[in-house]
Amino acid sequence: MDNRPIGLMDSGLGGLSVVKKVIAKMPHEDTIFWGDQAHMPYGDRQQDEIISLARTGLNFLLSQNVKVVIFACNTMTAQAMPTLQAETDRQIIGVIQSGALLAAKKTRNLKVGVIATTATVESQDYTKEIHYRNQKIKVVEQATPKLAPLVEANEPAAVRQAIVSESLQPLVGADFDSLVLGCTHYPFIAKEIQAAVGPQVQLIDPADQVAQYTFNVLKRDGLLAQRQTAGQHQYFTTGQAASFSTMARAWLDQPDLTAQHLD
Repeated sequence: MDNRPIGLMDSGLGGLSVVKKVIAKMPHEDTIFWGDQAHMPYGDRQQDEIISLARTGLNFLLSQNVKVVIFACNTMTAQAMPTLQAETDRQIIGVIQSGALLAAKKTRNLKVGVIATTATVESQDYTKEIHYRNQKIKVVEQATPKLAPLVEANEPAAVRQAIVSESLQPLVGADFDSLVLGCTHYPFIAKEIQAAVGPQVQLIDPADQVAQYTFNVLKRDGLLAQRQTAGQHQYFTTGQAASFSTMARAWLDQPDLTAQHLD
């Protein structure tokens, strides 16, 4: 048994969608979240920049003595995880394998769409991971670089819908039955995404499988927390702590949540 916290990190607020699932799955675990809002979005950056920025977050979480690290960011997973995993003996869990596994399981017509940042789409990691599970699945990936900043800006509903519909326009008419939300920001605009693609398409949120996989790893390695009380949760941002806290309270239903700023 191990009462050390679970570390999670993202380029901004999006990773909170994974935090929410992890807390629901493992309510007795402590968590520490690091969001690099000062440098988001990551999706338009070069790989060496992404690795350098992610290394900063990873080093911070390791300094907090976390027992496992979740890259709650598809771009980090695609562009930085292989390099940074080689630099630490702490296990890093990404989101892309989980999203690919869910998509491969749930598609009925063997046609899957993926929306993600430019960097994630260029890596083709979703196509590779889905084909690893089933070569017969046709995968269409679409870069939607406007969506993560849209979530961070917390725009009104009408603005969100207009930008989402515009971003997903190239996918209109495609006959995939499942759409992977390949950025952890996207679950927060799932309603607008669903409206844009239609009710016949099922949305795949990798966070569900990430939480389950993390639980499986901790159980396998004897690292589950021993306490019976609810876990404690800490939030750090390189951006504005006040605005982060306001949005995080609403998204996570934690009225007492207060984030701390990190330079």
